[in-house]
Amino acid sequence: MVLFVHLTEAALKGAESVARCQNTRSPISVEQIRQWCGNPDADITVKPVVDLNEHIHVEAYEAPDRLKEQNALVDLHCVFPHCTQPAARCDCDHVVPHARGGPTCSCNTAPCCRRHHRAKTHSAWDYVVLDRGTYLWTSPNGTRLVRDHHGTTITGEP
Repeated sequence: MVLFVHLTEAALKGAESVARCQNTRSPISVEQIRQWCGNPDADITVKPVVDLNEHIHVEAYEAPDRLKEQNALVDLHCVFPHCTQPAARCDCDHVVPHARGGPTCSCNTAPCCRRHHRAKTHSAWDYVVLDRGTYLWTSPNGTRLVRDHHGTTITGEP
């Protein structure tokens, strides 16, 4: 089993008693984490904190794991309007296609599930980044929708 647990520095020092388990989005006690880590049969991997504000840029088409992980932590779900597919199971889409000069970087990639990645690539769906985690989509009929951490809002009809 793999758990993604988010602890604050205060929790590590004992000043707080609750952490967050990313797998279930539910709170978990720091004491429970201590018990898991104290289990001699547990295989524990500690990963560095991912800076959500860091600009990651590579010269390749393929996104590195650290960029995919950063995108998943920023967006949590596929960024297509109304989609709820977890970002960790999505493709890393180039908002401005790589073939048209779009870079492989934090400001030009977003998680799209395979279905919506194909819809964006092979149909008239299109989107732009308004801000990190906020996207303006235009449907084939011209409807404009904003997708952000609050969900999807229709901003204009054709």
